[in-house]
Amino acid sequence: MLTLAISTSSGQFALVIGENNQVIANSNDEWNTSFISNELDDMLSLGLAYCKREVTEIGVIIVDIGPGGTSRVRTGIAFANALAYSLGISVCPVSSMELAGIDASNRFDGLPVVNSIKSIKGNAYIGLYNQSLISICHGTVKDIVPQLVQDIEQFVAVGFHREAIMRLPSLQNKTIIDSAMSFGHARIMIEKSDFFIKNKHGFPVYAQPITEKTLNHE
Repeated sequence: MLTLAISTSSGQFALVIGENNQVIANSNDEWNTSFISNELDDMLSLGLAYCKREVTEIGVIIVDIGPGGTSRVRTGIAFANALAYSLGISVCPVSSMELAGIDASNRFDGLPVVNSIKSIKGNAYIGLYNQSLISICHGTVKDIVPQLVQDIEQFVAVGFHREAIMRLPSLQNKTIIDSAMSFGHARIMIEKSDFFIKNKHGFPVYAQPITEKTLNHE
């Protein structure tokens, strides 16, 4: 059984195909270098051809539901939901904050991770990962980050606002490590697929995007 993972929150879609927690095709690798397309159906066809497999072999889909660029996140989720419906399989939603948290925490000895994604009107989506995803908030970096890390002495910064976080006067007594990461890698969805599959959904309840409205339960 194949696992299909779709990342929607970064600057472009990423698509990874895996089996038994191992990546067998990744749109960021060599199979996509001569193929210029950011359409998910094209990427899926190319990936399946690269690993000589069929779409009917996909048994579960893991999709990044944001927060991120609203249009791209919605498009990726719609593709995942439609494909899951056509194949009669489940969709497993995972937040981009959790992906980045797992990826950065693995790279930096299990330290807590603060991740930020640019929003509108000077706001940001800000998440705290500390062995699990603790929270996702929406607001300004200067207001939210100090509250999230008030009891944490050392953490890793991921995302668009890394430098701004490291410059906050209220955090000068903290040890902040710049991860040099903007987003978590899509391969994490394959490597940790057993963990994500626990949260699978099927028809008629499918993945929904994380937005400011859904965070505020509007």
